[in-house]
Amino acid sequence: IRSLSSTAVTMKKDSTFRKVLKVEPVHSVPDFSKFDPIYDDITENSSVIELWKKQKASEIGGDAATASNVDALVRSEHNVFEAPDDFLVKYPKRPPGKGMQSVVEGEMFWSEELLIPYEQFKKLSKKTLVVKRTVQMTRKGKIPSMYALVVVGNGMGSAGYGEGKSAEASKAVMIATRQAIKHMQNFPRYDSRTIYHDIEHKFKATRLQLWARRPGFGCRVAPMIHEICECIGIQDLAGKIHGSRNPMNVIKA
Repeated sequence: IRSLSSTAVTMKKDSTFRKVLKVEPVHSVPDFSKFDPIYDDITENSSVIELWKKQKASEIGGDAATASNVDALVRSEHNVFEAPDDFLVKYPKRPPGKGMQSVVEGEMFWSEELLIPYEQFKKLSKKTLVVKRTVQMTRKGKIPSMYALVVVGNGMGSAGYGEGKSAEASKAVMIATRQAIKHMQNFPRYDSRTIYHDIEHKFKATRLQLWARRPGFGCRVAPMIHEICECIGIQDLAGKIHGSRNPMNVIKA
């Protein structure tokens, strides 16, 4: 009985290994030697394209090796063509005759990382609302630093605030200004002078109430809110602050 059972197992194993395995076709791999209009930049690979054109011109030879024919053959063979305008990132232009940065009104510096054109940057107005000295207590003693809170706006419905901290007050203001420019957002205005409806908002211990007013009413609000309204471009507004009147909480609210 044992010999019969072992023989049957051996025959079963042999039949299993003798089966032909069916291999499924592998998915087609993209040809990375060809240019992709989205992921590849033609300007960075211009030397390679010129080399291809020279090789293609030597292969064709004769009267057929014209510039237009060679260019058309290289573009069709290597899939070289310009990307559509939707995929091109339009970076702001640098100011003429200046480098990466330019100084405007003291601590305000323009650079490409701000992602706004230089023409719009010149129209921004800055309000330094909070500058104070802070101290960090450690086991080695006190570590002093300066804190700044800045509001930046264009007076046409866009504004933002930023915070900065550094050992020097001027550097803290510069850091806060750049953060405010990066965090700018649009505020809807009714008739380009006031808000659309009454607003009541609570931020931590500060409760803020704002009311829309008629033309010519003016901004009858707290001094901090008045400065923010000038940056946004709001001319007619009434407001009241309840609870904490900490300037940092009021500005963030």
